[in-house]
Amino acid sequence: MAVPEVSLRPATAADAEFACDTTRQTMREYTVATWGEWKEDDAQRRVAENIAAGETRIIELDGVPIGIQTVKREPDCIRLLQLFIRPGHQNRGIGSKLIRQLLDQARAEGLPLRLRVLRVNPAFALYRRLGFRVVQEAPERFFMEHPG
Repeated sequence: MAVPEVSLRPATAADAEFACDTTRQTMREYTVATWGEWKEDDAQRRVAENIAAGETRIIELDGVPIGIQTVKREPDCIRLLQLFIRPGHQNRGIGSKLIRQLLDQARAEGLPLRLRVLRVNPAFALYRRLGFRVVQEAPERFFMEHPG
């Protein structure tokens, strides 16, 4: 199966509702399973902060938004904060492709790629397959790193 061609564009304030809805669709179940509740106000605040900081990109397939990617560049690493692809577009290789692109950037800059993932999130298996290793654990999540 060929991986669909996707593009990334910077998110703007006009994308906040889409980004919030995408976050809700992809993370609500895992958040409730982990902490017992979903805090919509917190999710909206984080989305707005990430967009304002210029860290969020809208993932598009043929010009149609299908997800969000939030990446923060730090002095000692590239940090993948969010990679949320709407359910109808998951399991098509899109997330793997976007992570591989980030790994290429990290290698080119000589930096590791770091992320965190909730223990209940099946994305953990994807990250393991792509070569990430657990470098720290918390009761609710794994902190992972790819050496780049």
